[in-house]
Amino acid sequence: MFIDVLIVGVMVGAIYTLVTIGYSMVYGMLKLMNFAHGDVYIFGTLLCYTLLAKYQLNPFLAILIAVLSGGALASLVEFLAYRRLRASQHRMISMITALGAAYVIQNNSERTWSSQVLPFPSLFPTHQIEFLGHEISVTHVVTLLVAVFFIIAFNIFLKRHKIGKAILCVSQDIPTASLMGIPINKIISVVYFMGGVLGVIGGILYSTSYNAISLGMGFRGTIVAFTAAVIGGIGSMSGTLIGGMILGITENLVSVYISSSYRDSITFMILIIILLFKPTGIMGSVEKDKL
Repeated sequence: MFIDVLIVGVMVGAIYTLVTIGYSMVYGMLKLMNFAHGDVYIFGTLLCYTLLAKYQLNPFLAILIAVLSGGALASLVEFLAYRRLRASQHRMISMITALGAAYVIQNNSERTWSSQVLPFPSLFPTHQIEFLGHEISVTHVVTLLVAVFFIIAFNIFLKRHKIGKAILCVSQDIPTASLMGIPINKIISVVYFMGGVLGVIGGILYSTSYNAISLGMGFRGTIVAFTAAVIGGIGSMSGTLIGGMILGITENLVSVYISSSYRDSITFMILIIILLFKPTGIMGSVEKDKL
């Protein structure tokens, strides 16, 4: 049983990492808390649910439409709500705008899908396989592998692709990157887009693993992204992975061996303890958070 619990914890941690990447990149680059992040990814996940359950669309096509829609919505939020306030001296204005954008998306999503828990279709095989004498769900294993694939792919993209290198440059120093001829607005829009895409992928993987989705997962997704990013070190890719894994494994172990009602409280206790000894997070930098 412990092996299965551990695998599920690692799977949830990988999903949390996908959801956190976009949030951490935005904060590491702009020092802006994107409160709309969770509502963006849950919008794309609910759209995928509708395309699968109501219109019986091909799963690959439904996922593609949902993922691109989530990315487009994230870029639209950046353009309409954040871009003009980026240079503002008062960070509180950006935070209020972020909250406003989150509530706009949330209210419109509630009008479309309601706030009830909906049965998300299973996208992977549901049978069990034997591993080291234990029965393990194929869904959990496949979900973990898919999440890890996208994490590795995104890491390679950052280090090898021209746009990825531009993102790294902008995250380190926006004025210098601008002097080098990097189109700052386009790169920031790409960061929001990719954060929305990875968030929706994480939302779909989580929902198909538990065969359920609800609007409330959006707000919790924002809290999870914030917590994992802070634990690992905001703006750090390796820190994002560490924070997501700590969160996923801890939550699952607490839920199974203690009680699910203590899940969030113990998670935040870990957050407080880590910050007491390392205020910048596990992989955070004192000088400047980097990707």
